[in-house]
Amino acid sequence: MSEEVQTPEEAPVEVTDTVEQPVNILTSEGKFNEEWRNSLPDDLGKHSIWSKYDNVTDLVKGSINAQSQVGRKAEEFWSSEDENDIARKNEIMGIPNSADDYSFEVIDIPEGTELDDERVNTFKELAHSIGLTNEQANELMNWEVEESASSFNQIDKDSEIALVEAEESLRQEWAGDKYEYNMGKVSNVMDFLGLSDFKDDPEIGNNVGFIKALFNNVVPLISDDEIIQQGMDENFATISDQLSVLENDMYSFEGHVGEPSYQKMVKERELLLSKLS
Repeated sequence: MSEEVQTPEEAPVEVTDTVEQPVNILTSEGKFNEEWRNSLPDDLGKHSIWSKYDNVTDLVKGSINAQSQVGRKAEEFWSSEDENDIARKNEIMGIPNSADDYSFEVIDIPEGTELDDERVNTFKELAHSIGLTNEQANELMNWEVEESASSFNQIDKDSEIALVEAEESLRQEWAGDKYEYNMGKVSNVMDFLGLSDFKDDPEIGNNVGFIKALFNNVVPLISDDEIIQQGMDENFATISDQLSVLENDMYSFEGHVGEPSYQKMVKERELLLSKLS
């Protein structure tokens, strides 16, 4: 018998993946590796910056210098007094080109009041001089209107309170019918002295000390007859003025005296003369 010869099995060959070695960014000389640059996307790897900066130190210095240039240019732009630069700055920030270009929308204007055009124009000039946007200026305008309305309302309330307090004080001193009688005297004397407009002034009309001083020191010096006579004199002057104007119209009348318009003036003249008699 022949003996079988066994062939030994070959050991399996181990297959390993090929690992791509990383490319060094820098060469041994400290410059940027061309192979590394070529591995970058085209818009980066082929950029002209590599011809200007071939090492890290120069690239960093160039970056710092570029940033400083940008900052300097921005500073020069914002501090520029050139008309074109100013117009561009205003456009960027939303500032109107002139004071007249501000447009305000006032939300709540108090009833019975209106904006003073002169003061509004003055405010526009101020807003433009300090570089306010239209929105900022409009907010300030509305705030000012609200504050003014609040102040006026408070003044009215204070005046009403002062009026009530003044009346209560005088009624305590001038009890019963004396209050109405004495206040009537004071009112007549103020009219006689030409102070009628001051009766509605809170500083005077609500001033207990002033009213009492007028009653105690002035009222006794002016009699009722003088007050009545003054009223008659004023009325007489008014009628005389009317008569003078009417007679001038009659004198310059160019039509016939029999015309209705002239006869009407004749009757009016007779009526005025009867009032003077």
